[in-house]
Amino acid sequence: MNTQELKVEMIRHNDTGETLSKALGITRGTLSKKMNGADADFTQSEMSTIIERYNLSSERATEIFFTHVVSNKDTEQEVS
Repeated sequence: MNTQELKVEMIRHNDTGETLSKALGITRGTLSKKMNGADADFTQSEMSTIIERYNLSSERATEIFFTHVVSNKDTEQEVS
């Protein structure tokens, strides 16, 4: 999950955590956990809703949902 890229799309579409969580039918806290990878992942249905809501291409959806950002003190890189 690339949280930063999902946040970019949220901003592009004037969405907030509150409005997106309502659209997904989950609490704001659950959305936060899913975005931060804390013991929760987005369901296929939730991903589909986000993809449709933001009109994401397959490539963009992959960047958001299936890319992990790995970082350490010296470098930051994406790993698919």
